[in-house]
Amino acid sequence: MRPPPPPRPLATPTRAVWVARFHYRTPEDVRRIVARCAAEGFNTLLWQVRGDGTVTYPSRIEPWSAQFNHRDPGFDPLALAIEEAHARGLRVEAWFNVLPGWSGSQPPAIAGQLWNARPEWFLTDARGNRQALGDFYVLLNPCLPEVRSHLAALVREIAGNYAIDGIHLDYVRYAWDGQRDARRRFPRDARTLSLYRAETGRTPDADADAGAWDSWRANQLTRAVIEMREALNRARPGATLTAAVRPDAAEARQDHFQNAAAWLRSGLVDAVMPMAYTSRISVFERQVRSYGAVGRGRVIPGIGVYLLQPAALRAQLAHCAQRGGDWAAFSYESLSGERLAEIRAAHGR
Repeated sequence: MRPPPPPRPLATPTRAVWVARFHYRTPEDVRRIVARCAAEGFNTLLWQVRGDGTVTYPSRIEPWSAQFNHRDPGFDPLALAIEEAHARGLRVEAWFNVLPGWSGSQPPAIAGQLWNARPEWFLTDARGNRQALGDFYVLLNPCLPEVRSHLAALVREIAGNYAIDGIHLDYVRYAWDGQRDARRRFPRDARTLSLYRAETGRTPDADADAGAWDSWRANQLTRAVIEMREALNRARPGATLTAAVRPDAAEARQDHFQNAAAWLRSGLVDAVMPMAYTSRISVFERQVRSYGAVGRGRVIPGIGVYLLQPAALRAQLAHCAQRGGDWAAFSYESLSGERLAEIRAAHGR
């Protein structure tokens, strides 16, 4: 068997599009999506392969996603997407939701899914309660070494079995969506507190610990990114690691313990994509600029195409052109009508 081709480097400029797991079901869907993205001038596909502790490729680690009824659909969507994209000169980054372990108001009906198989891996409060199920993601606890190892194993599996050009991290943050007082409550399980005490000699509520508990939780998330980076480097040397991040760098660090600016500055990630999903050009520019002074790596603005009128989209694309032309569109399903006309114009088509 021939070795896979080497990874393709980040395109200059990068014109990426997020393709969610909800967008494809059949081989025909995959072929149509890739062909259309190529025809519209995109050069990078952020192709979702993991959403909520389930995946859209044949895995030995996690089950198939609900989009495929948790069963093998009889084809490999990721392999097909890569084949079709590379034939058209497009890069493919495997889009990977990092911390989500499940979503929805009901538990999974699959015994092997993490919510059922590894309940101790989820964010848990001092009373032993996990985040409540609802219309949002419930998260794995990155403070636990076994959780970080699991995430690294998934990256190793993808990068070792597919000719991907990169891994694209999403939800690589403490997402408190829908959870009252979650930043204070989670995680407070005995194991996490024991690890914190062993490393620092402290407890989260000690008077002298102002900020230390937050910093430690942020560092555990950074450890997860480091382990995923190391797994990627070993399994697919030269592949890029990029991350969708909160739109404002300071807010990301303070509220979600996502130290993305430091990841970029140190070279831990090759690019960040701030999710600057706003219709206000002044806000868009400020949010993108919050990452612009970190030096090393690329800042690729994420544009919320789905919420923009044509004039607002035109202004954001023009700002990206002034910055060198990098941008990423969220998401594939929004590529229609007048919005698509603006994107075509930005692509010179």
